Amino acid sequence: MNDGIVRYIFQLKDREVVFDVETKQPGVEESTDYPEWARLQHKQCACCPLKTSDCQYCPVATRIHGLVEAFAENKSTERVQVTVEASERHYYNDCDLQVGINSLMGLMMATSGCPVLQELKAMASFHIPFCSTRETLHRTVGSYLTKQYFVQLQGGEPDWELQQLKALYQVLEALNQDFSKRIQDSSSSDAVSNAVIMFFATSVVLVTSLDQQLQHHQDFLMNQK
Repeated sequence: MNDGIVRYIFQLKDREVVFDVETKQPGVEESTDYPEWARLQHKQCACCPLKTSDCQYCPVATRIHGLVEAFAENKSTERVQVTVEASERHYYNDCDLQVGINSLMGLMMATSGCPVLQELKAMASFHIPFCSTRETLHRTVGSYLTKQYFVQLQGGEPDWELQQLKALYQVLEALNQDFSKRIQDSSSSDAVSNAVIMFFATSVVLVTSLDQQLQHHQDFLMNQK
């Protein structure tokens, strides 16, 4: 597998579906065949800074429309075998379809070119599928604090208190509500709709209880012998 490409292989009962995700280049694609629900002005997220004069389609919608179409007839609880191939290693999971879609969708959205989700793109280079909430917390906060270290080295004011990270997840919570309405108009299956909810549910958990989650994580890290 080429560096920067992550391949998701879904093995369903009747077919195999493969997605190659480019993690290093902007994910926006040029096309005139996107569905109506992918247009930027169609239930545009309130937090979106893009203008229709500059961008005709929502970057996230164009990124995931093929995913939506691929599983339009499938149920969220359908069992599926998912293999994820990256340049360094492979992953495998036997799971509900919504779990597999959630993992892939998170990667697609973070690398879509969406200016709101741009802050999540750094983690895409170190993508780990099927993360638990604790693992996501560790990766998110660890990545953010590493960035603050370099901000300090460059003479900037680091955000060691995670205030900007908390603000970001508040924005993601609002984005969740708005983008979910767009997905509802895509005539997608409940597998895709549920995967969207699962993807943003993590942001809701983190924004409402980040300090509490970190307290639990502190006990885990500091009590290691």
